[in-house]
Amino acid sequence: MAYDDLMALLGDWLLPGSLVAIMASMGLSLTADDFRQVFRNKRALILGVCSMLVVPPLIGVTMALTVAPTAALAVGFVLLATTPGGMLSNLFTDMAKGDLALSMSMTLIISMIYIVVVPFYAHFALLHFMGLDAEVNIPLGQFFWDIFSITLLPVATGFAVRAWRPALALSIKPYVKNIATIVLFASFGLILFDQVPVLRENLGALFWITVAINLAVVLVVMGIVRFAGFSRRENTAIGIEHLMRQEGTAIFIAVSIVGNNEMSLPMIMNTPVALCFVLIFVAAARRMGRDSSSFGRAAT
Repeated sequence: MAYDDLMALLGDWLLPGSLVAIMASMGLSLTADDFRQVFRNKRALILGVCSMLVVPPLIGVTMALTVAPTAALAVGFVLLATTPGGMLSNLFTDMAKGDLALSMSMTLIISMIYIVVVPFYAHFALLHFMGLDAEVNIPLGQFFWDIFSITLLPVATGFAVRAWRPALALSIKPYVKNIATIVLFASFGLILFDQVPVLRENLGALFWITVAINLAVVLVVMGIVRFAGFSRRENTAIGIEHLMRQEGTAIFIAVSIVGNNEMSLPMIMNTPVALCFVLIFVAAARRMGRDSSSFGRAAT
């Protein structure tokens, strides 16, 4: 297979296929009760969702406008900053003894909002940083359909299977998710190989900008939730939701819709960087939980 054919296979089939499977596995995890829980903790949920829609995009756009080394990477940082929290945020929230119901509710709501707002973010970034070239002048309506078909449709399909055939959904979910994850990370590897020259030139900038975005987001968000007076469990859920993102959808936009592999590098770089931040955050949250429990027992 020729190199160009391999890159075409990546953009047209491997990346979209893996993302469809991951979204379908997300749907296989959802039940009607998950939706009923969405508004049980309204105050923390509303603030968490509003923060996700405002804080990361503002920080990401600021970084893109001021320090991004190339126009394509600037678009990538905007796409990264506007992605919703990923399903892994629920896992890490549970590990940190945070509010799991709040975490799942935020993931669900922001993912639905993301489908509507991300075409506007992406279109703005492309027009501002890349100009009106035909190669990136993608109609807004086409953006909506491409993102809708790769996100909401497979989630809805998985949810329907879980509702009608729960035993089947639970049995196939691990296989669907594992295969999709392997293909997705293989796609990451192909993109990195394709972008070696860009990486050599901009690796340091990519790393430090990604670190700065994550650090700024967590500091701002933790300041907001502490001022709001939420519990430790709520603070933990909101903080992790801001760190653990759905980079796959943003990479799909960059590679499969726009056709620019360089734009996906900020999302790929963010995967290990954000994971380190989340692990530190989980360890700190668990320690705070143990300290507060010890204090409570001593007081009694």
